[in-house]
Amino acid sequence: MFLGYDDKSGHVYEVIERASFPAVPAPILTPAKLIVAQEDWDALPAGVGHPMQWMFREDTFDLVTRIRRGRLYEPTLGQNPLMHRVVPHPQGSRLASDERELWLYNACLSLLSAHHRGMGSTLALGTSQAHSAWRIIQTEVLANRCVMVTLKSLSAFAILPDINTAKVPNEFRKQVTDEIERVLNSAFRETPISIIDHCRDATAMLLSRWLVDQGHAREILARDLAKVADAISRRPHEKDCVGQLARVIARLHVRGKTNEAHSKGLRQPVEEDAELALQALGFALRDLGWAA
Repeated sequence: MFLGYDDKSGHVYEVIERASFPAVPAPILTPAKLIVAQEDWDALPAGVGHPMQWMFREDTFDLVTRIRRGRLYEPTLGQNPLMHRVVPHPQGSRLASDERELWLYNACLSLLSAHHRGMGSTLALGTSQAHSAWRIIQTEVLANRCVMVTLKSLSAFAILPDINTAKVPNEFRKQVTDEIERVLNSAFRETPISIIDHCRDATAMLLSRWLVDQGHAREILARDLAKVADAISRRPHEKDCVGQLARVIARLHVRGKTNEAHSKGLRQPVEEDAELALQALGFALRDLGWAA
């Protein structure tokens, strides 16, 4: 079974052999791209019509778990778009021609050839103007040979809470918000090592500024994350959970240093480690009372 898309009317068609039937109700179609390398983020399509562009057809979305299920398509080989005979669309004009120029897509068999059939990979949905990141957690082939994927949202906006700027001292407000913005911009788009580095910098800034606001000596502003974590864990603050998570981020940062990792036999950080660093930073924002 093929998918046909009329970019002039926005109508979607189910293409079976030489006939095209309107897909009613109209499904949600989103341009998609498999992210293999970091530079792939700079090659997202501008819209429909890219010769190698994939298309995701959403079937279900769970807002609570942030999981989407749908079918993944890739452009058919040969001429595209192509004039195709269609059954009149119920939302179209009665005088409309029974032939339309359709972008044709078939089941995304390329995904089945990828490592682990794409499971664990990142899929970008959207265009270069606005897009989101999703992890493929399951790949299936349906009875009609369509490729069904289950996606889990990758978004720091669901991990990092908004900052309550009214609670951040004026002196540090811009520094803190800018640092958190850098983390949000890097999350799930840069390498795990880079994301962890951003989280380390943001956590050190956040904790040290909070300590100064609580009356700690300003020399803490120049200390590294490990020293800041020690200070926040001691009396009178005793924010031990925040301190322990800050130490975890600091140790993850060390794993990103090639020489250190080699000498101690440490593995390189992966996406899940970067997500751990993001979760730890979000916990610190909430526990210190600077989260909205």
